[in-house]
Amino acid sequence: MTQAPGTVLVSGMFDMNNYGDLLFPLVARQRLAEVGFDLLPVAPAGSRAAFSDALPTVDIDTMMDASRQPAAGILIGGGYIIHAHSLDFLDHYAGAGLGNWCGAGLWLGATLAAAMRDIPLAWNAPGVPHPFSARQHRLLAPALQAASYVSVRDEGSLRLLDPQGAADIAVVPDPIADLPRLWPKAQLAEDYRRLLARKGVPSETRLLALHLRNRSIAGIDQAALGAALRDFATGQGLTPMLVAVGESHDDPAVAREMAARIGAPLLMLDDPLSLREITAALAHSGLYVGASLHGYIVTAAYGVPGVLVARPRYNKFAGFLAQTGRPQDLATDWSEALRVAAQRQPATGEAFVPAAATTALDRHWDRIVTAFGAPGARAAQRQAFAMALLCGAVAAEGPAWAMAPFLNRRMRAEARAAGATAAASPTAQPESP
Repeated sequence: MTQAPGTVLVSGMFDMNNYGDLLFPLVARQRLAEVGFDLLPVAPAGSRAAFSDALPTVDIDTMMDASRQPAAGILIGGGYIIHAHSLDFLDHYAGAGLGNWCGAGLWLGATLAAAMRDIPLAWNAPGVPHPFSARQHRLLAPALQAASYVSVRDEGSLRLLDPQGAADIAVVPDPIADLPRLWPKAQLAEDYRRLLARKGVPSETRLLALHLRNRSIAGIDQAALGAALRDFATGQGLTPMLVAVGESHDDPAVAREMAARIGAPLLMLDDPLSLREITAALAHSGLYVGASLHGYIVTAAYGVPGVLVARPRYNKFAGFLAQTGRPQDLATDWSEALRVAAQRQPATGEAFVPAAATTALDRHWDRIVTAFGAPGARAAQRQAFAMALLCGAVAAEGPAWAMAPFLNRRMRAEARAAGATAAASPTAQPESP
């Protein structure tokens, strides 16, 4: 190409200090750069995560405004972001009403932004955590039609997104399985050596990478679990490494509490300096046992044997294991996980992500690039979605909402105040789901 084809905006939870989420734009940037596209992440708050190698982001407002940031296309995901739930429980998004709508803003808002800009839209295999209501499906259908390419990362997400099987939706492996393409294992060796030196761990130490999330240990005897993890590591000749990959999920606090329960020499990675350092730690471990899907995906991609603790048993866990032909790596509790892990052989250097999955990801990125190379395709469907969204908003909010841009500031303020009063009235009826 003699001229760069432009910038692609990619939307997701890219301003949170969560390892897996922050890998998506890095992997996407590397793939799209191969064909000349630049990439700019979009996140709800538009802030930058606290890792030296996390990409800066712009907010959803900027995604909506072509005058502030030109773009050649919009890419949705990945991550567990296809939902309409409030994110107000996250301190990062609480206040100013951001948490109530930014979850939908990352994908439904991205679809609207593509329609407003009249540029192509594609999905980077995000996940769908929960069902949608019949009312929501009425708008979801034109949203799917507006995209030039739609993909999800597992069959469970497909069933939730399109229960009637009417849409053309691809199911592909989670794109993080591509990570060795960005950071080959040999290039991470020095990062790993620096980590061991920083933590005062001898270079010959073999590590058991452990990830514990509060949901995965809820309701169980944590003292007994700590003892079981200590005994297992000792029996395998491994040193436990507690990897806290999700700050917003309280992973560092959970890891520190479990370290006290284990009560043995270990490596505590609750202060990672970079995403690359976490990757190096996982890629050079001897074994992985944990509740993080992306912890498992990364270790599998680098040839480290592992067991995924599916507690609770989300679709995303079984989905990836089915795509890689590794259903035997799924455990429903920690006791089962340790029994299964005891049977795993040491790493041989061969990735546990088969060639078929890699080929599927190559085809996935080819379809994304093709979508962005055809800006006129699905233009009518994008506009049909925008009209459906407009009609739905007027029906839900009333005609005053649609007139707001034409009113002066005082009139808009009075209308908002009247709306807030009506919403707070005890006679107001809640909206049906």
